[in-house]
Amino acid sequence: MIEVLEPDDDSRLAGISQPSFRLLIENTADGVLVVDLSGSVLYANPAAGQILGHSREDLLHVPLGRPMAWGEVTEITVNRPGGRPADVEMRVVEVTWDGKPALLASLRDVSARRALEERQRQSQKLEAVGRLAAGIVHDFNNLIAVFESGLRMLEKQLAKDPTHPTVAALVEEMVKRTQNGSALTHRLLAFSRQQPLSPQVTHLNERIRSLTSMLERTLGGGVRIRLDLASDLDPVLVDPDQFDTAILNLAVNARDAMAGAGILTIVTARNVPKELEMVDGLSDSFARITVTDTGCGMSKDVLAQVFEPFFTTKGEGEGTGLGLSQVYGFVNQSGGHVHVESEVGAGTSIHLFLPYAQPDDVSGGKDPPVPPR
Repeated sequence: MIEVLEPDDDSRLAGISQPSFRLLIENTADGVLVVDLSGSVLYANPAAGQILGHSREDLLHVPLGRPMAWGEVTEITVNRPGGRPADVEMRVVEVTWDGKPALLASLRDVSARRALEERQRQSQKLEAVGRLAAGIVHDFNNLIAVFESGLRMLEKQLAKDPTHPTVAALVEEMVKRTQNGSALTHRLLAFSRQQPLSPQVTHLNERIRSLTSMLERTLGGGVRIRLDLASDLDPVLVDPDQFDTAILNLAVNARDAMAGAGILTIVTARNVPKELEMVDGLSDSFARITVTDTGCGMSKDVLAQVFEPFFTTKGEGEGTGLGLSQVYGFVNQSGGHVHVESEVGAGTSIHLFLPYAQPDDVSGGKDPPVPPR
């Protein structure tokens, strides 16, 4: 007579005869082992022999050992003689066998499932690498567009008056934009190695003004740029190159959301409105930069995923999903916060809250040179 006892249950829940028991499990695909308390095998069905790599006869009365855990499903690796190791899910329950205490182990070979899962993981990794490569191309294309605009402006100015001070300013600006290319390579390193940023005391208004002429050319004539910059804004402590890249990414996303025609507004503010304050003390410790477009807006479902790497609502080859991920990573690593407001058909506002530089930061180091306007 065999009686099955579930763990942590003193009552005897079921009892069936050994012939009936064997009839039920002889042909099941799951392996079944019954071992005594010393670990010797009292019963093994054919599937158990296949899973363990031994014949059922060889397993009987062999001291396999007593399972150390029971009740919950445990995954083990079975090294089979002359064959590949098998990934096996095992569950052990207490039973009585011929009137004596014993343990029943059910075994399920999940090797094929694990192999399929591993192939899927590898496929996902390859897909992620492909998307990352596409993202690199996307970001470099944006950078090239900025260079192209600047060089065309420089070409026109050289044709008019090569000695005009604007020529030197444009050359200096283009040199500064090369830092964005360097920032991109650092961002790729950060993507894989969490490379630290290089925060500096940064005047946000000046950085934004220095980007405006380039943004006008990059975004096209259909997009008007409005600046509303707080005159009393204190400097912040951020990586200036990463900040430039973040603004560029936000501007390009805004252009695409407006289908190339609309108004892009960039606002800086000294304090954070209470309705946007997400943590205590945010208003006093952070400057706010808000980038607003008059585009199509986003649904709640899209908003929930907007900062996920590689997530994009654009068509194939039109977007990579890395732009907003970079913005979020930069702000988060800088010790700041990001908040997005959007409504379908009503445009989007993305608020960046960046930490103010402390007095020691300002007095202890040199302020970055003011970029040319």
